[in-house]
Amino acid sequence: MNKKNSRNIILLVIALVVAFVIFDFVRDSEKEEIAREAASQQEETIAEDQSEDFDTEEEADFSASDDLVVEEELESETNKSPQISYGANPGDTAYDYDLTDIETGELVKLSDYRGQKVFLNFWASWCPPCRVEAPHLQDFSENQEEVVVLGVNVKVSESNEENIQGFIDEFGLTFPNVYGPEEMFGPFFVESLPTSFFIDSTGIIRERVTGPVTEDVLHAIFEMMD
Repeated sequence: MNKKNSRNIILLVIALVVAFVIFDFVRDSEKEEIAREAASQQEETIAEDQSEDFDTEEEADFSASDDLVVEEELESETNKSPQISYGANPGDTAYDYDLTDIETGELVKLSDYRGQKVFLNFWASWCPPCRVEAPHLQDFSENQEEVVVLGVNVKVSESNEENIQGFIDEFGLTFPNVYGPEEMFGPFFVESLPTSFFIDSTGIIRERVTGPVTEDVLHAIFEMMD
């Protein structure tokens, strides 16, 4: 082989090596560019996910905050609502006790008569003014339907329990009468008999009277409560 051919072969080999080096460099550059693009996309995806999570957390925080505000407003409105004042004075909602009907044995409460006016009358069989008053209460009960007459016997003051039913039978009382528990008399200020309360249809005491009343007085006072 002559020198010229040898030189050509060497030049060809050098050219091939240079071409391979250039090709390898270009290929590595493309790989790096692809890797950079992938990394950039991954960073963008992570950033978007974090942004969405933040937005979700903000919405959850706002929702929780809104719920808290609503609860606070409801609590505030509840606290502002008028409180029932129970008592035995005019303007009070009358105390509510479980009372036993003398004739039927059933439990009766003042709240059972919400929507109706009530004449609450404390009496005893031995009480002379109660005996004077009883016929007036019966007539009043028979002659109108808007007011319930509710008699409460002060049982603790009776010397003989049989006298209670005897009183009811003697005056032909058809309106409900109940046994009054001893703990009821103090709160209702029952110090003398008869003691009575005029109660409106919402359960609020409007008048308190000590002593007997007549049918005319009953009509007049309840008509003023309309």
